[in-house]
Amino acid sequence: MGPKMSVGTPQQGDTRGERSGAAPGEGSATRRRILQIALTLMAQRGVDGTSMRDLASAAGLNVASLYHYFPSKRDLLESVLIEQGFLPIRPVQMKESPAAEPLTLAQLLAEIMTSMFEVEDFVRLMVGEAMRGEATARAVGVDLFGAFESAIADWVQSNRPDLDEGPGAAAVARLLSAMVVGIFIQHAADVLGEEGDDLTALSLDRAREAAAILRPPD
Repeated sequence: MGPKMSVGTPQQGDTRGERSGAAPGEGSATRRRILQIALTLMAQRGVDGTSMRDLASAAGLNVASLYHYFPSKRDLLESVLIEQGFLPIRPVQMKESPAAEPLTLAQLLAEIMTSMFEVEDFVRLMVGEAMRGEATARAVGVDLFGAFESAIADWVQSNRPDLDEGPGAAAVARLLSAMVVGIFIQHAADVLGEEGDDLTALSLDRAREAAAILRPPD
């Protein structure tokens, strides 16, 4: 298996958001529902463009009830990141079975792209807010894409010594990571046409193209 963007869920026994008077689990279930709706709205409109009033309406709550769960929009954003498993920030790990064949470069790149598309709303939110200069989103983005670069650089060092000795593993990793992010942005901007209808096939095609360009010399 390659690097995956893990989508976390609150640990059992997490009582944040459970309120007095609510049935057992009712408060935490409502809290999780608010966070999922918030992620969708923020991915579409940005954090600044998502008002607490709009979120309350979408969640079927009044504003006072929403503020009871989340005192501020900053608390809401950080809670979304915690719910998605990215706060506290955790590195993306390479997981391969010792008996498995090593991943090819195309497989590695395809898995990175596929893992981004699997949590598209989350990545849209992080990219958008990082571009707006939101400090928390920027920190998560730096760590996340840095982890992808590290995974690619490790692969190059282990499997392509010619590239490591030439431009260098870090340079190759930066280039390929930028390609991955660029493909995601093309998809988000809806400029891929029919290619964007099948994201798994798109990921494989682009990964194979990159691997072919970087194929070992004859």
